[in-house]
Amino acid sequence: MVVALALAVSACAGQRSAEAGFWFEKVAFRSVVLGGSLTADDLKAIEGVARAELVGAYAGLPIRITDRRDATFRVRVIQNVQDRRMRGTWNVAGEAFAVPGLGGHASVSFEFLASGAVASAPPTAPRAEVLQAIGRGIGRTAAHELAHALLPQAPIHDSRDVRSYEYASAARREQYFGEMHWAMARPLLEARLSQ
Repeated sequence: MVVALALAVSACAGQRSAEAGFWFEKVAFRSVVLGGSLTADDLKAIEGVARAELVGAYAGLPIRITDRRDATFRVRVIQNVQDRRMRGTWNVAGEAFAVPGLGGHASVSFEFLASGAVASAPPTAPRAEVLQAIGRGIGRTAAHELAHALLPQAPIHDSRDVRSYEYASAARREQYFGEMHWAMARPLLEARLSQ
């Protein structure tokens, strides 16, 4: 009986997937290009696009993207992320911290990415398209930062593919427009998440 119970628990443990909580804190953004401040409906639409992008990036991998703030891995979208390694105020797209065996957390900058999407949009882009670009930029940065939390020792910035989630800079048009894919990190993520 004890052996059967131990085998059942072991089998269930092998089937469990990792969990990553993803949520937005209170954020705001104003742009002349967008006709002023973002509305509550705009923010809801942006969050929906960002979540879909993040879920799509990790599709097929044993990880669930939820809204739990106590998940082992967490990604939160906040107004600004400042690079703590620099003196002065240097805003960055995101940052991640991990403790092997315990999980990790990341922060993504709403203002940095919303500004980048607006700057990268064609002048004739409709407002709805720019809002979608903001959501894609946030979701893609969340995917990148979650990869850092999951693979803290992997040199994912070595990717030279500007269409990859691993690329070292969010200051590019591809962060917001067009398709995105994993380059070198996908097999590393598969190995890490299958443990």
